[in-house]
Amino acid sequence: MSFWLLTAGLLILAIFFLIYPFVRKGQIDQGEVQVANLQIFRDQQAQLDNQLDQKQINQTQYEQLLTESKQLLLSNTENSEPQQSIQADKKQATWLLPALIILLPLFCLAVYHSIGASADQRILGLIQQASESTDSAQALELQNQLYAAVEKRAEQRPENIYYWILLAKRAIHKNDLSSAAYNYSQAIKLSPDDGYLLAQYAEILFMLANSQFTQEVLSALDKAFAIDSSNPTVLGLKGIQAFEAQQWQLAITYWQEAQQQMDQTSATAKALVAGITRAEKRLGTQPSETALSPQVEIRVSIDQSIVFNPEQSVFVALVATSGAPMPLAARKLRAGDLPLSITLSNTDAVMADYNLSSVSQVKAVARLSQTGLATPQVGDWEDSISAINLSAEKQSLSLQISKQIKSN
Repeated sequence: MSFWLLTAGLLILAIFFLIYPFVRKGQIDQGEVQVANLQIFRDQQAQLDNQLDQKQINQTQYEQLLTESKQLLLSNTENSEPQQSIQADKKQATWLLPALIILLPLFCLAVYHSIGASADQRILGLIQQASESTDSAQALELQNQLYAAVEKRAEQRPENIYYWILLAKRAIHKNDLSSAAYNYSQAIKLSPDDGYLLAQYAEILFMLANSQFTQEVLSALDKAFAIDSSNPTVLGLKGIQAFEAQQWQLAITYWQEAQQQMDQTSATAKALVAGITRAEKRLGTQPSETALSPQVEIRVSIDQSIVFNPEQSVFVALVATSGAPMPLAARKLRAGDLPLSITLSNTDAVMADYNLSSVSQVKAVARLSQTGLATPQVGDWEDSISAINLSAEKQSLSLQISKQIKSN
């Protein structure tokens, strides 16, 4: 609404500038014209006198130039018809004013509709309506309208990367992988060094190729890995590639690194654990420590009363109830990703040979850091649970960060 009020205000201001030339006083006082012409003549005469005194012109030239100046003065002062003509022309053109007042808003609105952001405003409105709708049928209809509008707008404004990403995610949801690949490719043209986009594109190409590492898939995967070697999607694909090449240890390394960044209860994380186990069997080693070591599943959240930046760090650790304060297992999370469930095991050990298998009882701590430091600081927020007995079975608990550290 404020946008249209501002637009109306600007149009009213523009109309004022249209009206002003038609209503302002246009006739110049005739006496003022004569005085101005006379002053011009006197200036010319003084200049001619000065040139004659300095002998730049002779007497004959002086008299000839002075006569021409007098004739020009006489012509300017006697001829008042042009002023009257201007007034007459203005009166005759008055009919044009209403036409201009009507045409100006129509022209501006037409131009805005063509090159402005009216379509973007409509898309924003549809997004808000769809998110606020409680009627599933209505929400579905709004979503269909939304993505139809986004498709049309993406063709009109192909430089808007946000629309291509929206369309790609929509295509994945509909299991239309070809469209998803196309939309991601358009987004990558606009942001060729975006690791997330490259990872998604490589994964889509891999699925389109029936899980085969074609040259196109390898090219996309290698570029994604070069830009962001810690992306879990990329690491998962690199693990599959290594496994197919019978590089069992390399596959394990990739998959373990990818697994540590995921919610351990997710289907993807469980699939990675299964893959690690298969690779270890092929390698001829014992089953993964992840499967044999104590595992503690922790649901981490932040109390709603706490104001925080989504980019702040949250440190989750399991510490021995007695002995060294060094965490036995730890994970760094992003505050904006919470609430989140994670599983800590020996793969999350901070130091080699100092892990959950070394003790029988631990303390769980989750801390929202104000400084980004792993060590506790005054002002940080945290929650903890003491005396957790470790066993072969997975432990499950919940930590809600709600207490502020007042002193060291």
